[in-house]
Amino acid sequence: METTAVPPEYVEFVAVVYHEGRNAAQLFRMNAASKKTFGELASLPPDDGKAWDRLIAIQQKAAATTSAKDAQQTFKEDFGCSLEDLEKLFGHDAWHRVPGHGGSRWASIAKSVIELGAAIDKRDEAAIAKLTGEIPTMHHNSGTVKDKLAKLKATRRR
Repeated sequence: METTAVPPEYVEFVAVVYHEGRNAAQLFRMNAASKKTFGELASLPPDDGKAWDRLIAIQQKAAATTSAKDAQQTFKEDFGCSLEDLEKLFGHDAWHRVPGHGGSRWASIAKSVIELGAAIDKRDEAAIAKLTGEIPTMHHNSGTVKDKLAKLKATRRR
């Protein structure tokens, strides 16, 4: 049976959702997010580049897995929360009080990344192509996912 690695762009999409999820700390003071669930993720550095650097090792482990489910599990093991947890977190109304972070656009991005993972594991090539094309163009609070990833990659410490 043929085994293939998870597509690297999928792992990057998962990583960027977790990167944004570190802003859960903004909701702690409003009691709108659980420190138990999101505390480890919120402990990522506030500096974009430093937080992305910390996610690189996790991305490398996730990229070596053979299913999207296993790639997601790699992130969950490190941070204690799943993509589904992050989708729910981003859907919380409290983000309206924290401009420029999280919110419904990130909930939509997380949902699409979850859908892409399911398509990868089902080997649904049409859905994979559709979502891999759509996710980079999805807008968040200050641009697109593609722009966010480019910025994060440019800030990477070597």
